[in-house]
Amino acid sequence: MISDNLIKNYASARGTSNLVLTVGTIDNGEMDYKVYGHKGAQITKQQHRYEIGSLTKSIMMAKLCQAISEGKVSPSDKIGTILDENISHNPTIEQLATHTARYGNSYPKHITRKEMKNALFSKDNPYCGYKENDILNDIEKFKPNAKHREWVYSHFGGAVMGEVLSKIYDKDIKTIIEETVEELGLENTGYTGDTEIGKCWKWNGDEVYAATSGLVSTVNDMMKFVQENIECDPEYLALGHKKYYTISKGKYDMGLGWVINDDTKIIWHDGSTDNFDCFIGFEKHSKKGVVVLSNYPNKGEINAAKIGLEKITELVKNRK
Repeated sequence: MISDNLIKNYASARGTSNLVLTVGTIDNGEMDYKVYGHKGAQITKQQHRYEIGSLTKSIMMAKLCQAISEGKVSPSDKIGTILDENISHNPTIEQLATHTARYGNSYPKHITRKEMKNALFSKDNPYCGYKENDILNDIEKFKPNAKHREWVYSHFGGAVMGEVLSKIYDKDIKTIIEETVEELGLENTGYTGDTEIGKCWKWNGDEVYAATSGLVSTVNDMMKFVQENIECDPEYLALGHKKYYTISKGKYDMGLGWVINDDTKIIWHDGSTDNFDCFIGFEKHSKKGVVVLSNYPNKGEINAAKIGLEKITELVKNRK
């Protein structure tokens, strides 16, 4: 299988001597996983904890779907109304969730580009200490660049979504995500610091960027989350799987936070941090899904997303 070759090539790259790569599969409710080490050799099968980066957004978007289903917010609502702020750039909830709010690659304005690069180079958390007052100030001052494409993946947009949900539920976003994790039954997912296989970003605990990254999880929890999305249990998860925006005609669409492959109908998201790389994906008709968790950062052509998309594509083609 192509995915097996990808795993071997990925696990043979420079710097993978301490690799712990977990690949989970879901097939009509049946879940299993394998763990790989350097050069793709299978190693002891056990649950490891991985920082899941932007998969944190997928869990946050589940909460957004719940809010929509309960009538607390509509995709067409403007964020200025919810935030009770008079802002010149005033995208909708739908635009935030589909990365079309034109926030692009924006970052906290009190951090210079040099400081951001230095933080990322040293693997420090550049968003540590960035709180509600900071993001409200940046939202108020933000002006979109007319030259930017309409769709640009945006961590800042994710943080803004977190602030929006905070206003809707009158709680900080970290608490909201922790409650959502509990509601979804993800028992080993949380903001738990370093893991046994890698160092994680440090957080003070009250940053708005907790909406975009920082969760640590296991393959069993991520497979459970994928299965919940396949079965749409809770029902509100289905709202995130609808097509809201076309990124590239005939190729990629956007749900609420999810990327949808137009040809295969595979729904997916990936995430990466300084020391980890991850992917979750599923196809609802065949009831198949894949989870890829790695303690090797996204550095090249072969990464968690490439492995995961190839694996789920193979599973769907071989559907029973």
